[in-house]
Amino acid sequence: MPDIGLEIKNLNNMIHRHFANLKTTEILNKLTGSNRYIIVYLINHKDELITQKNIEEVLGITRSTASIVLSNMEKNQLITREVLESDSRIKSIHITEKGKELYETMTLEKIEFEQKLIKGFTQEEVDLFISLIKRLKQNIKEEMK
Repeated sequence: MPDIGLEIKNLNNMIHRHFANLKTTEILNKLTGSNRYIIVYLINHKDELITQKNIEEVLGITRSTASIVLSNMEKNQLITREVLESDSRIKSIHITEKGKELYETMTLEKIEFEQKLIKGFTQEEVDLFISLIKRLKQNIKEEMK
């Protein structure tokens, strides 16, 4: 029987090395790990009022951590924070053009890489692969209960 864990580890290492060479990696490495998730969240909820409290809840982080992360993102010109007219204690968070450009680059790189990963596979094979991964993850979750 093949060593499934070793095969997954090797694939993970290859994917990790690929992402280490992407354009956005250098930029993201200068930021905290949460920045990518915050950028994606802001893009996906662009028509909603987003506050620090939203970010805390979505990422499961403390108020002090969120404050530090958002301050760094603001310093790096990825977001802006504006005081609400209706409540001066609350600031709304908005993604900047620089943040949007970073998001677009990350998205394009992800799409290009995923196309390379599935090259030569049929849609049915891709669907089966995703299904198998989900089953592996479910087996691990059940084992950890």
